[in-house]
Amino acid sequence: MKKYKFNLILFFSSLVILGISCTSEQPYYEIPLIQENGKALITGISKATCENPTPEDDDFTIYVQFATAKSGDVMVSEILKPDENGALTPLSGSKKTLTVDGDLKVSVTYTLQEAKLEKVGDFVVVTFAGDTDSGIITVTLQEE
Repeated sequence: MKKYKFNLILFFSSLVILGISCTSEQPYYEIPLIQENGKALITGISKATCENPTPEDDDFTIYVQFATAKSGDVMVSEILKPDENGALTPLSGSKKTLTVDGDLKVSVTYTLQEAKLEKVGDFVVVTFAGDTDSGIITVTLQEE
């Protein structure tokens, strides 16, 4: 009888240890947009467009259609330019504050001088960031 009790205790101890060791450490990510009914809201992504400038142009305009922004939201655009090591770094003085319109759109214009686009092939990355959405686009100085 003692051997039976010992085996039973050993069996249940093994189950407890096995149960503890099988708990998942998998991180679960919060879905940022939840509808009022508690279901996840799947949305599109923001889309930024721009006609790439040429050396003959003085400036370029970027148009952004946001997917999850709200009318009146404030977005900040900023130019990133590759440094001598190829890392993208913010250009000083390139931040602009924009307000999302009723169609969830914004536009921003930069001069070639502001973006430091000097020769064909030079490029910048322009980012858009706010509390509710973001966007990104690469603008390249092209031949005429």
